[in-house]
Formats: sequence, structure tokens, C-alpha cells
Amino acid sequence: MRKIVLLVVSALLMLALVACGGNVDEATSEKYVSKAEDVISLLNEGKYGEVHDMFDNQMKVGLSEEQMEQLTPIIEQSGRFEKVDKSSIEEKDGYYVVVLVAKYSDENRIYTISFNENDEIAGLYIK
Repeated sequence: MRKIVLLVVSALLMLALVACGGNVDEATSEKYVSKAEDVISLLNEGKYGEVHDMFDNQMKVGLSEEQMEQLTPIIEQSGRFEKVDKSSIEEKDGYYVVVLVAKYSDENRIYTISFNENDEIAGLYIK
């Protein structure tokens, strides 16, 4: 009985957490998911300069175009890009944070891309 109660409480907690994350309207969600997908396409094509141009000033200083080229082996070892499998977005502290699961032929990658109020990239993480 104790396990059932714990399971029910855990399920309710997860539902509450998921409900809190859905604070972005559909139009805004589509806009930023599309922008993030464009970033992934550019990265897959090795167009680091174009992605770098989309950075805000802090990102431009913190991550040079030359440093971005270190992503090439990581992306290449993932295999051929197939599609974005899943996406989520939330607004946090004035930023739109998009998380995309990109399916490649050999490995999946998780991209977390944050956009500021000027639609510039304020954060870029690849796992």
C-alpha cells in the first residue's frame, strides 16, 4: 500500500512540474522552436560564422567562432542528421529556453538554446 501511495504522489508531483513549465503561448513556441531548428541546421552544415552572428554581445565575447569549430567532431560522430525528435520551450527570467532532441543516425544530441528579448542567442549547449 505504501508503494502505491508513493507512486501516486510522485505522479502528481510530476504533473505539477510539467504544468508549471508550459508558460509559453503556441505562436511564441513555434517561433522559437523554428529559430532553434535553424541554428541546428547551421551547426550541422558547419556554418559557425552564421550562428556566431546570431549571438548576443556576451556570447560573442564568451564563445569565438574558432572555439565553435570544436563542435565539428562532436556533430560528425553523431552521424547523419535525421530530424528533431522532441522539443520543449519555457520562458525563464526574460529568456526563451528551447530544448530540442535531435536524432542522428548514430547518436542523439540534446540542444539547449536560449534567446533574449532581441531574438539573439544568449545560450547554446549541446549534450
